[in-house]
Amino acid sequence: MLFLLPSLFQKTDMKNLLLLVCLVNLSFGQTIKGTVFDGATKEPIPFASIGIKGKTLGTVCDENGNFELSTTSATDSDSLKISSIGYKSKCFIMSTAKNFNGEKIQLTQTTVQLSEVTVRPTKTIIKVLGNKRYNENIKCFFQGANGNYKGVEVAIKADNKKDRLVWIEDFNFYVNQCLFKDSIAFRLNFYKEDKNGMAAENILQKPIVFKIAPRLGIFTIDLKKYNINTVGDFFISLECLSGAVDNKTLAFSGGLTGPTYFKLASFSNWEKAPLPGLDFNVTVTYQK
Repeated sequence: MLFLLPSLFQKTDMKNLLLLVCLVNLSFGQTIKGTVFDGATKEPIPFASIGIKGKTLGTVCDENGNFELSTTSATDSDSLKISSIGYKSKCFIMSTAKNFNGEKIQLTQTTVQLSEVTVRPTKTIIKVLGNKRYNENIKCFFQGANGNYKGVEVAIKADNKKDRLVWIEDFNFYVNQCLFKDSIAFRLNFYKEDKNGMAAENILQKPIVFKIAPRLGIFTIDLKKYNINTVGDFFISLECLSGAVDNKTLAFSGGLTGPTYFKLASFSNWEKAPLPGLDFNVTVTYQK
């Protein structure tokens, strides 16, 4: 809003100008702050998701469980949601949450129910699902809302046979632009497909957070230790955990075969873009 001020000097006195600046600042809303921690261990929960469902207002905690969130377009009736894989989510009505200033928020671990053990087959077939070729000339970026990139996700759908059980062995992608000097943190998510063909339930039992070095080229994330298995089509999603990942600092390779799916904040709705298609893929194994 400051770019409007020069023209206003000609039409208003200093008293009214100061009043105008105050009103502009108020329209920006306020920032709520807090720390998310494990209710049992009292340890901070790194990279917990914070946001308002259905709106492009969201962020993630830092490695120490701390967060700040601007409430620019939030209303008192909105609900602030806090969640992390392996914990029960917690919600606060915004009329309460807007007063958070260093609030200590504890999450309770979910009870893990023992399910039938799925045994890996001894004879398997290896297959790559997703976009297998890396196009260095097409650059794809994270798209943030209001200058915020924490909690933004981009995804593709992996086409798998309806009844085929696969184990996800690794995740691969290609960085063709990187101006960072230090390593960058991401979270990898895998989602089931809902009846509308969009990403739905996260199939992971524990979060997959990793960092990459500031370089160009192919990155492979080994996933064997997570023992991830699923049936049918699923979504491969990369989530940004850094605050300054715009189109000038980082890009992934992509192609002319889409679609790409994206989410502008932690709890905003998934959207679909016909083009381009991100060059994400996973190596899977299944029964021979």
